[in-house]
Amino acid sequence: MRPTSRREFAKRAMVSAVGAWMARSVPIWAKNPTAPISPPLSTFPYSRVRLLDSRFRTQFEQNHQVFLHLDEDGLLKPFRQRQGMPAPGPDLGGWYDNADDFNHENNFHGFIAGHSFGQYLSGLARAYAVTGSKPTQAKVHRLVRAFAETVEPTGKFYVDYRLPGYTFDKTCCGLIDAHKLAADPIALQVLKRATGAVLPHLPEKALSRAEQEARWPNKDISYTWDETYTLPENFFLAYQRSGDRRYFDLGKRFIYHEYYDALAENENVLPGKHAYSHVNTLSSAMQTYFMLGDEKYLRAAANGLRMVQEQNYATGGWGPNEAFVEPGKGLLGASLGTTHASFETPCGAYGQFKITRYLLRVTEDSRYGDSMERVLYNTIAGAKPILPDGTSFYYSDYNQSDAKKVYYKDKWPCCSGTFPQLAADYGISSYYQGRNAIYVNLFLPSKLAWTQNGSRCSLTQATQYPRLTTTELRFQLAHPESFTVHLRVPSWADAQTRVSVNGKRVEGELTPGKFFSVTRTWKDGDRVEFEIGMPLRLEPVDAQNPDLVALMRGPLALFATGDLPPRLTRAQLLAASPLAAGSDDSVVLTEAGKASFRPFSAIADEPYRLYHKVSS
Repeated sequence: MRPTSRREFAKRAMVSAVGAWMARSVPIWAKNPTAPISPPLSTFPYSRVRLLDSRFRTQFEQNHQVFLHLDEDGLLKPFRQRQGMPAPGPDLGGWYDNADDFNHENNFHGFIAGHSFGQYLSGLARAYAVTGSKPTQAKVHRLVRAFAETVEPTGKFYVDYRLPGYTFDKTCCGLIDAHKLAADPIALQVLKRATGAVLPHLPEKALSRAEQEARWPNKDISYTWDETYTLPENFFLAYQRSGDRRYFDLGKRFIYHEYYDALAENENVLPGKHAYSHVNTLSSAMQTYFMLGDEKYLRAAANGLRMVQEQNYATGGWGPNEAFVEPGKGLLGASLGTTHASFETPCGAYGQFKITRYLLRVTEDSRYGDSMERVLYNTIAGAKPILPDGTSFYYSDYNQSDAKKVYYKDKWPCCSGTFPQLAADYGISSYYQGRNAIYVNLFLPSKLAWTQNGSRCSLTQATQYPRLTTTELRFQLAHPESFTVHLRVPSWADAQTRVSVNGKRVEGELTPGKFFSVTRTWKDGDRVEFEIGMPLRLEPVDAQNPDLVALMRGPLALFATGDLPPRLTRAQLLAASPLAAGSDDSVVLTEAGKASFRPFSAIADEPYRLYHKVSS
């Protein structure tokens, strides 16, 4: 019999200890605590909304398959290595590896070892909740158990680790989703242990990057990039899920007071800040509002998002070079000639979807749906798919001279973590439930199932929107039921917008930027036809560059391709016409001939231009 090595003995001891801990610590946990604020609108369970054939279902399925087939030893390797455990399996590469050759100036290999594990776990748990795929659920359960073996009380993993708060926040989310959405029985206990392990490596409060730079000597600037100010959202969600008061206290501990206080007083403190994480922390402000009941945090979130939208590109994207610009100086327009890193796409879209979902649920303001829709069609809809080796799409490029879609230079960046989460969320972002009411927010081919007064109901949405201007809702009901359907009328919609039920036009004022309500006793087979007038319009990049404009059709920003004159006229752009019925392309006639314009989702590898210099 071969003698047992010291390393093997240590490994067996750790596995045995973790197994014993799991066996004795799985509790019968009490009813979830109730937050002081309960929004009037709620999301449906993931399983209640099924995407039908569309690019968005394809994106979801592609992401699901990539992460379902990822090597599990490869996913766990950085954790095992940093714990001194045997670590079989491949190095995944890029940001994900446990490596020591990182250089913040030119080499991001090994930037944040294992950083996105929690997001991949979350994406798989959400995919299981959508599909009911047993292999997906089994993979979630295996990953939770294998990860548990790497967690020990001192947090050895985080010793000399650049961004402990950043990575743990994602781990926290993944374990919550594993428990809630994939029915993992030990995920909350693993989270409890993982929380104890990270705490010695976190500061006493949320720190801005400037505060991190001022506090400690660091090996290099990357050690000041942690994002502890995003922690409250998932800590508060962990409290709601588990009832463990420690998570509530930790959520309060990491409230980003300076940022939220300023935003609540309508002070724009965005300029210069890292864009995605400072949008993401607005979701922490919303969870703080729910848990503490203080409207200051609601004001902070609403004001903060409005300030972000005030420096949107026409696509809904924001943050050139991952930072907010100072308003009133034409810097968004200037960015079109200085960077190809215009919008951090999957991460930014994920953050935008989260905060707009929160605010829409609280305020019932349909304009948050408009904002979500703009980002959906003009950014993430055109993202290149994640490849099995971690090659990922990161930046949307709006550069004036030579913009193209390209993959990011490093494998497994942050956007590889948010993309599977976002794609799984398309369904829950499309419909909301109110008191005796259904809210239709996104016009995607999909089927919603719910229970109304104990009766099974469903509606199927058939549409080619926004290629075409119409969507149809068809109801299947076991019994006639009385409720209200609220349809989002986009802010840009024109007078051609109309609603019909069973072929008969519904009377009432359809106000752009508000929900239109149809209340009736619905019967099996009833159908709603919603036609949305989509005018052409021009949007300047900012107030200081009024002659630098994007061509918009309804929710779509249209990108020019091919040979273009250096300057166009407003009249030429506003005379754009579809190339053919049902075509993605539009045609603009110029002195030099025809110019093609198409949505971001229809662009492949050809160069394109979003903004155009125009003359009167």
